[in-house]
Amino acid sequence: MKVQSTRFGEIEVSQGSVIQFVSAILGFQEDTQYVLIPQVEESPFQYIQSTKDPNLTFVLADPFLFYADYEFNIEERWLKKLDLQDHEDVDIRVITTVRSSEDISINLKAPIVINKKSKDAMQIVLENGDFPTRYSLVNGQRGAE
Repeated sequence: MKVQSTRFGEIEVSQGSVIQFVSAILGFQEDTQYVLIPQVEESPFQYIQSTKDPNLTFVLADPFLFYADYEFNIEERWLKKLDLQDHEDVDIRVITTVRSSEDISINLKAPIVINKKSKDAMQIVLENGDFPTRYSLVNGQRGAE
């Protein structure tokens, strides 16, 4: 499958790298299908590229590498919607925002939950827990939210 990307040009991806959002990323209701761009070596970051919009790419991060106390329970309704049967099938990522080299943050309040088997995904908003929407990767503190 070929996907157009402003950032990466035309890329060839396998059907197995397609992620279908059963509920769209907040603010991007029109785009529900993305492809995972392979990670560069040992980078904690990876990209997802919209299959429809060449200008829409998100940088994702593994939150557990940056926030040691990141822990939450996924509500039963989300588990059912993603058909998650086993914790081994869950992959958690967070959206990374790069405003400048001094202002890089991750959104811990609204993680992306991916079913590794089915490749279904959704962004959920954590109602329990006091996680920030802008956790700085530069200084490890909350940013202005």
